[in-house]
Amino acid sequence: MNGGSQAEECQKELDKLKGRKVLNSWFKTYGKNCWRLYIATDRGKMVMTFCHDWSCPVVEHHEARHDEENPGD
Repeated sequence: MNGGSQAEECQKELDKLKGRKVLNSWFKTYGKNCWRLYIATDRGKMVMTFCHDWSCPVVEHHEARHDEENPGD
């Protein structure tokens, strides 16, 4: 995958936040060379995992659940 298509894939994932209300966001370390950005919205949570040698983050989407808590608390 070239740089342009990687950027396009990353943008598609970020576009999924459009129209959602961001309620909270936080970072946590993940392993030795990675970190996670958690973005809680009114319709669920997006988790973006970044690692030093990755060109684009891995993105997870979780639908809203009322029992979720901020893992940073």
